[in-house]
Amino acid sequence: MQSHYQYIIVGAGCAGLQLADALLNDPALLTGSLLIIEASAIHEEKTWCFWYTAQHRYSHLVKKSWNNIAFRASDTSVTAALPDLCYQYISSTDFYEHQLTSLRKDARVTFLFEPVNSIEWNNGNRQVHTPSGIITADYIFHSHHLSPPSSPTLWQHFLGWEIKTDKDLFDPATATLMDFSDATESQEVFFHYILPYSSRHALVECTFFSQELLDQAAYENLLRKYIENKLTTDYRIIAKETGKIPMTLVAPSPFSCTTGIIPIGSAAGCIKASTGYSFTRAMRHTQQIIAYLKKEIDHIPSPSSRRFLFYDRLFLSLIQQYPQKMPGIFAALFKRNKIQRILRFLDEATRLWEEVIIFSQLPKKNFLMVLFNIKK
Repeated sequence: MQSHYQYIIVGAGCAGLQLADALLNDPALLTGSLLIIEASAIHEEKTWCFWYTAQHRYSHLVKKSWNNIAFRASDTSVTAALPDLCYQYISSTDFYEHQLTSLRKDARVTFLFEPVNSIEWNNGNRQVHTPSGIITADYIFHSHHLSPPSSPTLWQHFLGWEIKTDKDLFDPATATLMDFSDATESQEVFFHYILPYSSRHALVECTFFSQELLDQAAYENLLRKYIENKLTTDYRIIAKETGKIPMTLVAPSPFSCTTGIIPIGSAAGCIKASTGYSFTRAMRHTQQIIAYLKKEIDHIPSPSSRRFLFYDRLFLSLIQQYPQKMPGIFAALFKRNKIQRILRFLDEATRLWEEVIIFSQLPKKNFLMVLFNIKK
């Protein structure tokens, strides 16, 4: 293996492989070699979902899409059509297989499967330190957190069962983003999430927003209770999905674009702290990196503006301080706003006047108390 590359990508996850794909498809940028470093060649299966307005680079990998979105709580039920959007699902396994197949065919690309000890800027040299030695590059892109995360720190953690039934049970056109109907005055925020692949086949997940993870049995008990009380007692589990996503405000990178050491993925803030969604944010960030490398822009903007970073901080603080109020807050959000506006807000595409409308329709007391604490 050579000791110097044009580009090094540390992390062969969603963001790293999207960037590698973009570099390979721009001959003017990848004139030399590309090294992709990942700790392990084994990837865990993940369900990547997102809403999108048009065709995109990975449309051919979309396994299922939904034109309706549903929200439920103990006293609220909202189902809305998405006339200009669709909620889409890509299997991480399909994504990895597609990306790795094309990357491995290209002689310019090398893979190294081992951990990274550090990433350093040393007398003008960009260095990645691994157990095999020191490797340098013209540019290093990394998904490693080189600075401690900002607070507050929460996890979105979940267990999902892919189930099949012998009777028609699900609406294949409607994805349920949140069902709080089992939530109580708990000190943890939790809800259920349903992705119907057909009328007899769906992914049902139990999802938490909290600082502490649960024992496996706790997720399983809640999921079983929900399915058997709300859906059916006659079902088969054909696959399981478990995971955790950081709901964390990302600290600024210790390196600037001028050093050629550039964060991507979670290290760049591509995982939205308040929701855990990341796929389309990584797509947009990749496009900005390519524009920067082509000198079409003079810096790579953060995936989130200061305004939306503040909203995320407010939301995370609210979860920490008033978790028992969150079902009611989400219910107010979905009852009093059009779904398009909610999704545009979560996509950070709304204008300030729209955000004023959204916040004016939510319970104010807890927001004001959290806001006072943030400002102190």
